[in-house]
Parts: sequence; C-alpha cells; structure tokens
Amino acid sequence: MGNDASKTNRMAISAMSHMMKLTKAQTILLRDLCVSCSERNDTNVSGYRISRQNFLLAMTKINVPTEPDYDVLEKLFVMWDKKGIDKVDTLVFLAGISPMASVMDVATKLRFALEVFDYKQTGRVSKKELQAVIGAINTTASYFGDAVLLDVQIEMIVDDLFEGEDMIEDGDEILYTDKIFKMTNNPLVIEFVSGAGTARHGTVQ
Repeated sequence: MGNDASKTNRMAISAMSHMMKLTKAQTILLRDLCVSCSERNDTNVSGYRISRQNFLLAMTKINVPTEPDYDVLEKLFVMWDKKGIDKVDTLVFLAGISPMASVMDVATKLRFALEVFDYKQTGRVSKKELQAVIGAINTTASYFGDAVLLDVQIEMIVDDLFEGEDMIEDGDEILYTDKIFKMTNNPLVIEFVSGAGTARHGTVQ
C-alpha cells in the first residue's frame, strides 16, 4: 500500500502516495481499461482521449478504493480538464497520476510513468512524448502545492537527455529504460524532487 519515497523526495505528492492504496498493477489495469474506452484523437500527444464518465467507470470496474483514491483521482481529473469538456489525454493523464501508485524512489517513479504512457510497450519515447510525461507529473504535483518546473525547464531536461543520443532508426525516439538515471541526475530534476524550486501552480510559463 502506498510507496516509500526516497530520502531526498520532499514532495507533497509523495506524501499523498503513502495514503493511496492504488498499486502499480492496478494502475496498469486502469490504463488498459481506460484506453479500451477512449476515443482516438490525433490532436492529443498519446492519440487517446477519455471522458470523465468513462474514467470513473473504469475506476469502479477495477475496484479502486473510494477513500482516498477514487475521490483524489476524480478531483485530479476535474483539475486536468482545463477546457471544461469532461475529457483529457488518456495516457498523459495516467502517466501524471502514476507517481501516487506503489513505486519507491524517483527513478522508479519516472520509469513507471513512462511505462504507463508506453501503452504499446515499445520501450521508446520521443522528445514530445517525454516532455508531455514530465509535464504531466509536474502538473499533478502542482495541484498538491509542490514547487513546479517551468515549461522552459522541462524542455531543458528533455534536451539534455536526448543530447548525444542515437535516435532509433530514422525517427526521433530513444530507448528510455537505460536513460532514467541520467534524467534523475539532472540538476533541475534534483531541485524539483527536493522541493527546492520557487515556482508554484499558476506561475506564468
């Protein structure tokens, strides 16, 4: 139940994860079910978009505990729905809430977030997708009052990770599994997870 945050992780989102009962296995089940009831939408990063009604139904089907999990995730969905259309990007949203599942340190949380996003299990991620995943975690953390990364800082983290890396075939993707520790050692990531940043939710990007 919950997860053990690393000693350097002082984020409120990690504190919340201790209260959550949602496990990694349940999160994967939730993802698969959510994708199955999502509509295809090529304007979204993941290509999938889910309605609030279907998300709540999916949580009910896999028996997500009402308190605090169901209540917290429902509120997060509403907060994510910035356009007020009762729909969000399925995989980006689920990657964003994945740190509250049963994971341990920062590296594990980042790896799991990418695995949640990587619905087809390709092991690959593009710059645009990685930026969306980190941004999703950033967005969720901001709703708990944690210091946030600015958009330009997220871009810097992604650029640093991709610098000097060989792209897969003729695409713009890299294999993310062995790049996790490089990302967690980025000074901006270290600042983010230690709560040392000064930007807060609503900061002009």
